[in-house]
Amino acid sequence: MPWDQNKCLWGYPPHFTNQDAAQAVALADFNNAVFVNTSQAGQTRQAYTYVVMQGYRICVVGHIHPQANQPPKPGNAFIPGWLDWAMPTPTPSAAVIAGLPDGGDFPGDNRYPHPV
Repeated sequence: MPWDQNKCLWGYPPHFTNQDAAQAVALADFNNAVFVNTSQAGQTRQAYTYVVMQGYRICVVGHIHPQANQPPKPGNAFIPGWLDWAMPTPTPSAAVIAGLPDGGDFPGDNRYPHPV
């Protein structure tokens, strides 16, 4: 999958692959989420955090579906700017996201890769 050239204005890891994207999701520590929000209907939650890979800070978004009196159902995890790719949010990450309070600062354009 390619990087979105129109959104990744600060560059991106040139040899990034779908395997790297999956590794970024696996490395993501949502305990350090910078922004968490729940949909108005309460049916979806997402959390944004960062990992550093190949000299770039990469944003990882974990998405879940809360369920009353049950563990959350994982939605898709994705990397903003990495086109046409997603994978299920890992179950341990889904549990962390479910327990986070809403809040933080939406990363805006900082969702896209930045060199470190």
